[in-house]
Amino acid sequence: MPPLHPTVKPNPLQKANLCSRLFFWWLNPLFKTGHKRKLEKNDMYPVLPEDRSQHLGEELQGYWDQEVLRAQKDAQKPSLMKAIIKCYGKSYLVWGMLTFLEK
Repeated sequence: MPPLHPTVKPNPLQKANLCSRLFFWWLNPLFKTGHKRKLEKNDMYPVLPEDRSQHLGEELQGYWDQEVLRAQKDAQKPSLMKAIIKCYGKSYLVWGMLTFLEK
């Protein structure tokens, strides 16, 4: 009988230093495994808590609630696009600028 909660290897990104994060060195063990054989589902790392859909959905819900209140106050329709940009825009802007500078 398989265990109820199989041991899950921690995501190395949680403890990765700046250089490791910047150059994706934390993925080297996974790359080595993938070079030796086809990767399987149990080779993958678990999703970080801050990247789970529940967390991201709750964060977006907060911005949506603010947008609805703002729209009611200004007698306008709420804009989902504004809520999404307020929620995720900064991180995408930073990564977009880094990608642009890289090329």
